[in-house]
Amino acid sequence: MKQDIRNLFKEEDGLKTLPENHNAEFLEKLRTESKKESSFSWLKIAAVVVIAISVGFGVFYNQPEEVKVSPMVAQIEAVEAEYLQNIEEEWKNFITIANDDVLVERFRIKLKELDSDYQAISIQFKNDTNNILVIEALVENLQTRLQILKDIQNHIKILNQKNEHHANTI
Repeated sequence: MKQDIRNLFKEEDGLKTLPENHNAEFLEKLRTESKKESSFSWLKIAAVVVIAISVGFGVFYNQPEEVKVSPMVAQIEAVEAEYLQNIEEEWKNFITIANDDVLVERFRIKLKELDSDYQAISIQFKNDTNNILVIEALVENLQTRLQILKDIQNHIKILNQKNEHHANTI
């Protein structure tokens, strides 16, 4: 089934035309993706800074355990509090725009599972505060929860826009 690709483009009956609003939809998706990336960039930077500082304290300071853990734990708790606040805000926004109780319950269960995973990782962190992998797992879990909420909200907004557009065309 070898064919010359140039011949495929010469045959016009095999070509499909794009919908009229294809460019507008593409640009809208591109804008929403770039906004989503920019909103998470400061959180990623904060996570990297916390990790770098915690490793720095562990490597450069050869002090008793209580003194060495204190600043790192405080920084991690600050990042955790910020993430949990953002997650709570996104959850409230999600509940506000979601019209489907089944969808809300499904994501409530998913977030509870992630929270129980987070609690298990927190116990590991309390046992070994200098383990960078545990710290990264904590941050990744929080980022995943926040990203799930943002993704589903964007999906609901797109569906609502399509429904409004469909209702206006009928």
